[in-house]
Amino acid sequence: MNIIFIGPPFAGKGTQAESLGKKLEIPVYSMGALIREAYEKRDPRAIEGHENYSLKGKHVPIELKFPFLEEKLNNSPKGFILDNFPATAEDLETFNRYLQTHNLSIDRVIHLWTSREEMGKRRKVRGREDDNPEIIEARRINQDKDRIPVLKYYKSKKILEEVNGEKSIEEVQVDILKKLEI
Repeated sequence: MNIIFIGPPFAGKGTQAESLGKKLEIPVYSMGALIREAYEKRDPRAIEGHENYSLKGKHVPIELKFPFLEEKLNNSPKGFILDNFPATAEDLETFNRYLQTHNLSIDRVIHLWTSREEMGKRRKVRGREDDNPEIIEARRINQDKDRIPVLKYYKSKKILEEVNGEKSIEEVQVDILKKLEI
């Protein structure tokens, strides 16, 4: 099974993706985590992406980030869960080419959504370098706008499921499992 989680910062994508990945026994790949991991290893693409884009609340260009994900996908024969990828029309185009080339498809896309107020409450708990209020607000504005064509595309494919991410972790898990018919 191949599943995508999409949503704004602090919607609970990572938490829900990890829980579902364990349940389905398939790997979860977060583009942000892959970039941060490569950044720690001093990969030049990750350094450029993190410093010139992530820390400014912008999406990292596809040519800088997709190689990190592609390597993981090539080693995921049982399926995968993606955390917030594809996030832009450019991501979607590259990702769709990859899927076609490898004879793969996406089974479901979970759009977890939260309000700005809830996002602010959750931000105070996590505390990552790119979690300061200005960066978060820039990420929310940029990502909300950039996410529109991605959501429209998956809606047109009839695989998009809307889930309220403001409920408790357990309630959101139940909602997701119902949407996935698990």
